[in-house]
Amino acid sequence: MKKKRLMRFVWGFAFPLAICLMATACSDDETGGGVPYDASKPLVLESFFPTEGALATKVILKGSNFGTDVDMIHVYFNEKEAPVISSTGDRMLVLAPKLPGEDCIVRVVVGEQEKTFEQHFAYEIRTNVTTVVGGDRSATSYPKGGENLAEVQFNCEMDRPIVIDSENNIYFILHIGEGNNPDAVYVINEESGKIRMLESEITTFLNQNYICYDQNTDRCYRFHGNIGSNELYFYDRYNDFAQTRGATITWTPSTMRPEYGGDWNQWSCKHQWIARPSDKYWYGRIDQGYFARVDPESGETIDISGIYDPREGGPGFAGKHGECNGMAFDPEDDTKLYFSMTELNAIMLYDFNTQQVSIYAGSSTGLSGWMDGRAREALFNSPRQICIDEDRNMYIADSENHCIRKIVMSTGYVSTFAGTPQVPGYANGTGDVAQFDTPVGLVMSKEGILYVGDRRNRAIRRIGIE
Repeated sequence: MKKKRLMRFVWGFAFPLAICLMATACSDDETGGGVPYDASKPLVLESFFPTEGALATKVILKGSNFGTDVDMIHVYFNEKEAPVISSTGDRMLVLAPKLPGEDCIVRVVVGEQEKTFEQHFAYEIRTNVTTVVGGDRSATSYPKGGENLAEVQFNCEMDRPIVIDSENNIYFILHIGEGNNPDAVYVINEESGKIRMLESEITTFLNQNYICYDQNTDRCYRFHGNIGSNELYFYDRYNDFAQTRGATITWTPSTMRPEYGGDWNQWSCKHQWIARPSDKYWYGRIDQGYFARVDPESGETIDISGIYDPREGGPGFAGKHGECNGMAFDPEDDTKLYFSMTELNAIMLYDFNTQQVSIYAGSSTGLSGWMDGRAREALFNSPRQICIDEDRNMYIADSENHCIRKIVMSTGYVSTFAGTPQVPGYANGTGDVAQFDTPVGLVMSKEGILYVGDRRNRAIRRIGIE
């Protein structure tokens, strides 16, 4: 700890001095100083400092034949380009770009030449947790729509997955009454600061309603999983969020249903559906371990459980029990489908090519707990909704550990991203001091902001990432 404080002191004095010297050098360059790039000579990289930092950290690169024309120089931290502020030919000042990854290879391109530093840059991801809406457990009423987010509280828990569309509208369903009283569908938008009730008085007899986002059509759908109801509904954002009836579901075979009856109760048995980019079908694990494919246009739904089909003596798709609240396709290869299983306390992987289900992260015995580390050595406790960003980082609502976990998929390393592990509570702040209570929902905006459906805190929380 003393060494770290000493280093901070040294950098606190030495680094501003270095920046000042760079500024002086740049001033000389503006009056004709500096060494221009020479294509006949090699580009040489020596070192850079500091070797770690967050977004916009000032980094000085040392070498030779950089040239002085910053428009000609390109510096990359992994695949993210860093702004080049100035160059004297043998010294260059750049800013660390946004979210390039935690372990960064630094690459310099000048003209036709390209070189990579031997040393790596350690990018510090800083998180801050705030509350978008809700947070008062004592609330006794629910919003009717039109209220400001800062004033809204909920009389019920955020107990289901949430979804987000391309315009950062966040949709969720709440059970606003008791017993068989109705569900309600809401949409919020952080920028507008408003909440809207899209539907109310939705029956919940025998099961619950769930929602699904289809990125292929940019629509949010609701499943009304009651006896005799086989319709899909979506909310038409271009028509004032009007509820629009879509396809009528038909099952093949028709016997693919829960033992307790109902036409398509399994749609809402605490599971999630996801749209696949390449074929535009929906896929989902449903009650008793079936795996199904849905054509959202025609409504045709087919059992594709294969060797896992329970009716054929199979073991069920990731077993016959437990809930699947989270599904996500690999952004680089959608033949890989990742999904969470609460009963197994694990993240599973289904390979469409081999048609095999395997454990991706978590214990092979279903052991629950909290432990960071390599994917197969890490422990989870009832993981729920998951999402994957464009850099192939997976985020998991680890509900009974009361935190958000992260898997760097390129290395398979699991860490705690935000929240205090195994300590339920309600606190905003930096990721290491923030507290959640049974997070269930988890989605990411196109800007890289995470939104959390914080179940027992009755809130939607926001995790800003730098």
